[in-house]
Amino acid sequence: MNTSTNMSRSGFSLGYRILHWSMAVLILLMFMALVGFNPELSMEERAQMLVGHSSIGSIITLLLIVRIAKRFIKRDPVPEQSIEEWQKKASHFAHIGLYLLMIIVPVTGYLTANMHQLPVMVFGSFQINDLANYNEQAFLNMRSIHEISIYLLMALIATHVGAAFYHRLIKKDDVLQTMTKGTVKDK
Repeated sequence: MNTSTNMSRSGFSLGYRILHWSMAVLILLMFMALVGFNPELSMEERAQMLVGHSSIGSIITLLLIVRIAKRFIKRDPVPEQSIEEWQKKASHFAHIGLYLLMIIVPVTGYLTANMHQLPVMVFGSFQINDLANYNEQAFLNMRSIHEISIYLLMALIATHVGAAFYHRLIKKDDVLQTMTKGTVKDK
C-alpha cells in the first residue's frame, strides 16, 4: 500500500477483484437455482439441473478456497477506508458473516447432494453421492439447513450491495472504487 498522500493509494489487487467479481456472478447464478428447482420438474430435468448446480457450486468452492488463502493465509493487503468507526465494525462483521456463509452454503450443499435420491454428477463426469444410502428425512433436514443458509447469504449480499451503493451515491466516497478500479486517487 502506498503511504504517500500525493500519490494513489491501492485498492484491492487485480487477482482479488477478479475473485470477488467472478464469485459474485457465479453466486447470483446459483441464486437462480431457487427458481430452477421447481417441484414440477421431471426427474430427468431435475438431474440435469443438479449437474449444473453442483458443477457451478464446485467452481465457487474452489474460488472460495483461493480467496480464503489470499485473504486469511497470505493476508493480501486490504485498503484502509476513511469511514466512521461504527461502519468499519459493521463492515467487519458483515464480511465475517459473508465468509462463514460462503463456507456453510457449499458444505451443506455437498452434504445435501450426498444425501440426494438422484445421482448428482459434477461436470457430468463423476458422481458425488451414494444412492444406496438415501434417507429422505436426513436429506430434507440438510436441504432445509442449506436453504436457510442461502437466504441468509442473500440477505447479507443485499446488505453488502446496499452499502456499496450508499458509499457511492450518498457518501460519494471511494469505498466502491477499491473493488472496481483498484486504485483510488487521494484528494
